[in-house]
Amino acid sequence: MRRKTDLLGYILLLIVGCLSVNGSLFAQDIAQVYVIDIRNEIGSGLGTYISDGIQLAEAAGADAIVFDVDTPGGRVDSAVNIIRAIQDTQIPTIAFVNRQAISAGAMISIACNQIVMTSGGTIGDSAPVNIQGQEVGEKAISYIQGTIRATAERENRNPDIAEAMVDKELVLVKLKDGQIIKLLPEEYATREEEGEEMEILCAQGKLLTLSTRQALEYRFADAEAETLTALLAQYEIVEVAGTKMPLTEEAIMQRQREYGFSEVNRLKTLTDARITKVRATLADKIVFFLTNPFISSLLLSLGLLGIFIEIRSPGFGVPGLLGLICVGLFFGGHMLTRIDAGWAFLLFMLGIALIALEIFVIPGFGIAGILGIVLMLGSVFFVFDGAYNLSTAVLWLSISVILTSALTILAAFLLPETRLFQRFALSTVMDTDMGYHSASAEDFQAYLGQSGTALTPLRPSGTARIADRRVDVVTVGDFIPQHSNVRVVEVEGSKVFVEAVEEA
Repeated sequence: MRRKTDLLGYILLLIVGCLSVNGSLFAQDIAQVYVIDIRNEIGSGLGTYISDGIQLAEAAGADAIVFDVDTPGGRVDSAVNIIRAIQDTQIPTIAFVNRQAISAGAMISIACNQIVMTSGGTIGDSAPVNIQGQEVGEKAISYIQGTIRATAERENRNPDIAEAMVDKELVLVKLKDGQIIKLLPEEYATREEEGEEMEILCAQGKLLTLSTRQALEYRFADAEAETLTALLAQYEIVEVAGTKMPLTEEAIMQRQREYGFSEVNRLKTLTDARITKVRATLADKIVFFLTNPFISSLLLSLGLLGIFIEIRSPGFGVPGLLGLICVGLFFGGHMLTRIDAGWAFLLFMLGIALIALEIFVIPGFGIAGILGIVLMLGSVFFVFDGAYNLSTAVLWLSISVILTSALTILAAFLLPETRLFQRFALSTVMDTDMGYHSASAEDFQAYLGQSGTALTPLRPSGTARIADRRVDVVTVGDFIPQHSNVRVVEVEGSKVFVEAVEEA
């Protein structure tokens, strides 16, 4: 009887152990999916947020990344950096076109392993335009055309469809056998004259934008879903010939026919997967705002304007403080996008110091002032060039310079009339009608050619005794020590210029 009881106990322990092992296996089989939103205008700030999100997913060992896309587009250079980050990760990726993926958004979606669209969604229209919305030159179009074609080929999508989203000079047609190809206008005209049956999908002079139905019909998109849950319910993570990818059931069967059942290994289903959303922090949102090209140029212009007003007014007050804050936000915002703007900020401040030295210490305008301007413009261009492509950097730097010049001119004429400026600046005028005189009415030309002694060190200005009178003088060469012999070599109005004279 005891043996039967012991045997029953062993069986119960074995059952409990098996259940616990199976439970742990089931828990481990639950897939982990990271969701990254692309819902802002695409820029360098968004690129940093996406790169960080991909790194978080890799560190957590995620099974898939879903990019929730709803964007009108943005900067192409930032989109290219995002595409490279997506292509470099080993985690399977899915673009969920949740309404629209236009321009740079379409390029990013094409870089993902799978494209899933909501009903009524759109994807396409990826031609590059400038800030005014006008089309750019052929060189830029050719670059984007090559990039989007290579991206489509990498994911086994029709590259001709992708090219038609960029180049409006192409004619996209569907042949009688169902094949979709691009044709140059003259090629299309020749085939049409020969009587070949073709259906025009995108005529010359138009950019291709696909609806959800069209994208599925042309096999450019892979599935349709209205929610993230519905999307994940359609997919499994499958290893095909050693490469992990997300596939629907239909696509899995197709791969099994192409590669054989032994080469297609089902790993995990994404149904009921644990979802982790990579949310943009407050710092991310601030960076999105500060790195907007228009906001960056405005901050830079306002910063330079504040510094200009501070130079014009005595002491250090609110305009200078606000100017430094704006300049700091300009450089700091771009530093957070991993652009090495720290050295650029130091060079910018050095440039301001050299200009101030030129204005307050060194008479005239020479090497220090020119070098200061060069350092300021160079540091700003370095930041713009790191954040944007070369043509965009030159454009926004030019806009910033023009805007700063316009604001400075307005400030020079209008600011002295405002009550705020009059609170900080001395408004009392001491003119000759009121009995004030800046200096005695003497003939300074009489000192020309005379000699004297430096009463103070001349660095470069100071006081000298000439013809038994104390005269304010300025050297024309090196600094002159106190008690040195000097001679007047030039007189301009009330300014007396001297040079050192060696003792006999």
